[in-house]
This record gives sequence, C-alpha cells and structure tokens, in this order.
Amino acid sequence: MIPVGNKKTELVVEVPRIQCKNCGAIKQPHLGFADPKKHYTRSLERFVVDLCQVTTIQDVAALTGLSWDTVKEIHKKHLRRKYKSFNLKKVRHIAIDEVYLGKKRKFITLVLDLRTGRVLHIGQGKGKEALKGFWVRLKRSKAKIEAAATDMASGYMAAVLEHLPEADLVLDHFHLVKWFNEKLSVLRRQLYHQALQTEKAVLKGSRWLLLKAPENLKAHSNPAKDERLRLQAALEVNQPLATAYYMKERLRLLFRCLDKDKADRELTAWIDEARSSGIKILTDAAGKLQQWKPFILNWYSHRISTSKLEATNRKIGTLQRNACGYRDEEYLKLRIYNIHTSTYALTG
Repeated sequence: MIPVGNKKTELVVEVPRIQCKNCGAIKQPHLGFADPKKHYTRSLERFVVDLCQVTTIQDVAALTGLSWDTVKEIHKKHLRRKYKSFNLKKVRHIAIDEVYLGKKRKFITLVLDLRTGRVLHIGQGKGKEALKGFWVRLKRSKAKIEAAATDMASGYMAAVLEHLPEADLVLDHFHLVKWFNEKLSVLRRQLYHQALQTEKAVLKGSRWLLLKAPENLKAHSNPAKDERLRLQAALEVNQPLATAYYMKERLRLLFRCLDKDKADRELTAWIDEARSSGIKILTDAAGKLQQWKPFILNWYSHRISTSKLEATNRKIGTLQRNACGYRDEEYLKLRIYNIHTSTYALTG
C-alpha cells in the first residue's frame, strides 16, 4: 500500500511463471525491483528503513500497510547487514561498563568507541568472560588502543591490564566519587546506631545532605529546612562523620588540579591523612586508592571517562521502554549497535 496524498494506492503487478520444457519445473523470472519470495519492492524496503529511524515499528506498519512482523524483519535485515562486521583499526580510546536489561536478560557488557560514540561489542553477562570475543576481534584488526576507561570493577580492570598491556587504564572519576559516597553512607549509618537519642534526631535525614556538593545545598528562611544549617549541625555532633565528609570533598575536587604532579601530591596527602584518621572506613579506602593511584592519575594523560557510555545506557533504557521490551534478543542487540545514530530530546 503506497500513500498518495490522503489516499492509499495499491499497485498490482502480474508476475509471469515460466515452465521449463526439458524438466517441467515452473519458476518465476528474476524481478529487477524486488527480491525473490518477497511481497514488497526494494524501494518500499528502503522507505521502511528510513521511517524506522524516526518512528516506531507500529507507526511504520500503519503508514505502509505492512504487518508489524514484516516491518521488523525489514529493519532487522538492514541492521544485520550493516553491523555484520566493522573495522576497529582506527579505535584509540574505549570505555567499558555493564548495563542491566531487566530480570530476564540480567546484565550485558558494552565496549564503546569514545571518539564516535559507537558500540563496538555487546557481551552477555559482566566481567572478564563477557569481553572474550572483543579481544579476539581487536587483535585481528591490529588496533592500537591508547587508553581504556572503566569503573572499579576488578574483572574489567584485570581484563584491560591483561589484553591491553601497552594501553593506559583510566578509572572513571564519577564512579570513584560514587564509590566513596557509598562508604560515607555506610559510616553515617553506623554512627547513627551508636549515637545518643538527641544526636540521632540531628543525624536523621542527613544522608543526601552529605552526598550533595556544598554549592548545591539549598538555603531557606526556615532554619529547619535550610540544608546548609542542617548539614552543619550533623557534622558538629559527630567528629568522625565530619572528617569523612571533609575527605569526600577533597576527593571530589581532586580532578580540578591543574596538572598530574599537583594531583599526585594531593592524592598522596589524602591517602596519608586517611590512614592516620583512625576511622576504619577511611583507612580501608586509603588502601584501595593506593592500589588505584596510577590508574586515577592516568586521567591527566587521557581526559576520558565512561560518561558517554552512561549516556548510551540511558538511551538503551529509553529504547526498551518505548518498545515495552524486546522478545527477539538478536534484534535488541542490533538496535543497540545502531543506537549511536539515535538522538533524544526533551519536548514540551
């Protein structure tokens, strides 16, 4: 069905059938405008592919008069052909992270080209095992990876160090601050249970105040609702919490150092101060940061992070919500490979 203005026009083409005089076989001659055994033309197929870039399969089916399954198969065929193989030779900086797809599919691991925003690999599960296929393809392509950004997951870190010995491992600073914020929340909870009843009243509801950046705390004419005053009161009643909060802010501001040498001195001072604090959570954190120190400082050589991958994760979530889930796992993976071509914007 082809729309012409407000009317749908259907073209009926009689295709001859030819019988072989020798063997008696009946065959259909080759058609220049359609593939064998298809009830739609190549032009319509291209039209459907273009429409799928801007609207849903259901809307494309309604517009063209094709069934939902036919539109999906056309799009799937196009994506399969497009992403059957692609060259990794020019890739220099990558990001690695996991994405949660729901209770059924659990986790997948993504590898992203940070220059183009393109998904290079989709592995089932998370950890080293999910990246096996990617290392094989990368070695075959002879790509010269300069740096890889990951979070603090030991599996991804070990995989990068093993398979990319010439590349620099860069720990994402957002995940680093998030990791320490979780430590701070655990400490606040422990101190709350040990506090006196009067102190508990002050500490209650202070979790998000501790995690917020000071510049984002909201002032209010009512002292009970002024976030700055509430945070100050919570820190005054408990010295270990105040120390941990101060250390959190120093770690957050670490990446504002102008160069690698200044950041190195600041991180060394942070570790020394945390070790001498006598607070177990801080001493444990200092041990981890000492191990991760070279990977944290690599950010000053390669200003990369996993932020583009986090944006891709949100796009995947939007993709699944718009489709109310995907039953076809292959089609979902193909849509993820193609997701760098999609743009989302707020409307209204």
